Amino acid sequence: MADEPKETEETEEEAPKKSKKGLFMIGGAAALTVVGYFGASMGVPAVETVPQFEGPFVISLNPEGESMQINLAETDATVYLLLQLSAEFDAYEAGDLESRMLDERYTTYLQDALLGLAGQKTRDTLATAEAKEAFKLEVRDAIDPILFPVHIGGAPDPLSADPASGVRPGVSMHNATLRGRYYDHTLTVDAPQQTVQLDDGEPIAYTGDEIDLAVPNASGSFVFLNVTMVEPGFVGELPIGVKGRTRRILYDSFITQ
Repeated sequence: MADEPKETEETEEEAPKKSKKGLFMIGGAAALTVVGYFGASMGVPAVETVPQFEGPFVISLNPEGESMQINLAETDATVYLLLQLSAEFDAYEAGDLESRMLDERYTTYLQDALLGLAGQKTRDTLATAEAKEAFKLEVRDAIDPILFPVHIGGAPDPLSADPASGVRPGVSMHNATLRGRYYDHTLTVDAPQQTVQLDDGEPIAYTGDEIDLAVPNASGSFVFLNVTMVEPGFVGELPIGVKGRTRRILYDSFITQ
């Protein structure tokens, strides 16, 4: 009986110790939760935003306001078409196309394409509303590669070379079948190995004399490259593709006479 008070004292002394230990464990768990939260937040990389086309925008393809006169495919050479067109398009930057339309090279390419296309038509083949609508589609498909050629790397415009690699558009650039967006495709250049690769296609070897090298990807789409000025030590990837797309052609004036 004399030992009972001692047992009570020991029990009372142990109780606070257990209580403090429990608080420590709870606090530690809370701290770990907070650390885990911030660690997870800091560990997730920021999602890189890929630029998307904006639009629609509209631009006149007759910047001087004058109709294009095209002789039609008639036995009578005096029958012709007076044509004024506008293009509705999407693009990363509308100003890119506006600045190109001030470049005589592009307007010359456009006129050549339109003359070649409309020069195959007759007054009868363009007489109905359905024929005129179908002609719009033909014009769109013919001039879209001219309005929005394949752009290579950091070139200031689609007709120029990428300043880092020296790769430039080939002679047949407007015949390229790659029409994907600029940020969706990659050109891999390995100058020491003298190869170029489009997306997941096979590496294409070159000698350095090619001014019109066809380079396909695994899907069969291809571009034409001039590799005569490639920087000898360059190894890297370049974005490649179009920076806009023609939606449709609009008639400002369409007169046959």
